[in-house]
Amino acid sequence: MKHILSYSLILLISIVAAVTIDKDLVIRSAKPIKNKTWENWNGEIHISPNAIFEPSTLEDLLDIVKLAKKNNKKIRCAAQGHTESSLSVTENYLVVVTNLNKIKVKKHPIYGWTVTAEAGISLSDLDETLRNHDPPLTLDSEILYNTVRVSGVVAVGAHGDKTNSGIMSDQLCSMKIVTSFGEVCEFSEEINKSEFNAAKVNLGLFGIIYSLTFRVQPMYNLRMTDIFIPANEWLNNPYNIKNLLESSDGISIAYWPFNGFNLSDPNPLDSNRDRVGIKNWIRTDEPVNFTQQQLEQLHETQKHDVFQQYKLISSNLQNPDAIPNITATLFGSFGNASTVFQAPDAIHFVASEESAKFDFVEIGFKVDPDFSNVAAEFSYVIQTIYEFARKGKFPLNYVADFRIIKSTEALLSFTFNQDPEILYCLMDFVSISGTPYYEEFTQLLAQRYFDKYKAKPHWGKKWEFIPKVESYLSDVLSNQIKQFEKVRAKYDPYKIFFDNKSLQDIFSRTLDS
Repeated sequence: MKHILSYSLILLISIVAAVTIDKDLVIRSAKPIKNKTWENWNGEIHISPNAIFEPSTLEDLLDIVKLAKKNNKKIRCAAQGHTESSLSVTENYLVVVTNLNKIKVKKHPIYGWTVTAEAGISLSDLDETLRNHDPPLTLDSEILYNTVRVSGVVAVGAHGDKTNSGIMSDQLCSMKIVTSFGEVCEFSEEINKSEFNAAKVNLGLFGIIYSLTFRVQPMYNLRMTDIFIPANEWLNNPYNIKNLLESSDGISIAYWPFNGFNLSDPNPLDSNRDRVGIKNWIRTDEPVNFTQQQLEQLHETQKHDVFQQYKLISSNLQNPDAIPNITATLFGSFGNASTVFQAPDAIHFVASEESAKFDFVEIGFKVDPDFSNVAAEFSYVIQTIYEFARKGKFPLNYVADFRIIKSTEALLSFTFNQDPEILYCLMDFVSISGTPYYEEFTQLLAQRYFDKYKAKPHWGKKWEFIPKVESYLSDVLSNQIKQFEKVRAKYDPYKIFFDNKSLQDIFSRTLDS
């Protein structure tokens, strides 16, 4: 009997120990990576948080939240790191989601074909999965670069070029987020439309995005056409823009600075010689013009060209007088073209060269019915570039472009509007990282758009350097923030995910007023 009691006691101790060890293992499974530093894509943000995690399963996400609550830590998330604002900056726990890479295509009873992608899936992997499906499928629109990850695109409200597709979040059916309660919550229009409209652009404030389910459609082709026209000729008539948009699936108007520069001319800096590039997409049943092998070769050529452009311009940043001649050489000889691609290849029309580092500022404002403000503001951009040049300043050395897309019901999107037919013009300014006077130039333009149109910046690009931008956004987004905060507080009452100084400043100004 004594031996039996001893054995039972040992067995009981073993069971208790096993339970204790298993409980500890649950927490220890969320192991931080050894290298505790992180930087974003263009290298402007460097952080050394308390811990960095690279989860690969849903269970990992749940464990990280448990660990954060246990240790009284806050959490921010990052994907590929293309966000240029401070949204991923934290001194606490940083969760990098790029190892969450499962993907599944299925038929939905309401939406037809859908694809569910975990947070770390890149757009390139998403495209390939859909392309190779039987039948081949595609999203209706994505952003330009395909190296970014789906959760990062959705969290900041990023967009593509197709007008009626709106921001990429508008193609969502549902999304799953790990909240501060350590549980998975699903958001969709069917479950709760108002909460879904808050979650679709949540800036990481609801929790850790685990997966996203998008509506997809049968693969189709787009004819992409590029023409180059004297800037003054085209922008002097706003109906040029309106008519092109109404006959296209999407448009992009691009301006490369000083592309008409002529060193041998008595007046080499003459904007009247400059051209704009007008790109549009039209759905077509015509066959594609490139095989996949030819397309891969084209992308390699594009990446090589982008990197050579980057090297040449960046090596002359301290020699600003050379910039007009360089940009004219690089961008002055573009010619007209018209090519048929499969939809994702047309949308990602430039291959992403990750080693070339750029700064982006993007501002969105509501389009006037006659498009007069779009033409006027684009002309003003060119005029301002030349005014800076006459002072020996060359802040824009790559491209300025604008796209036009429909509004969205996503509360914190910079294209939010309750009228679904309202159009927004999205002005984008791109220069090599570290370009002198870039911030001065874009501050001037941003302030103009704020004052004239109550415009808003793209959350994922540079905006925090604009003077008094937090107080401005607190005011212009006041109603949306109040609606958003009701939902956010429901899922993160402990503010575990509210670890961003800029957002704290914006929200507190609104909620304390």
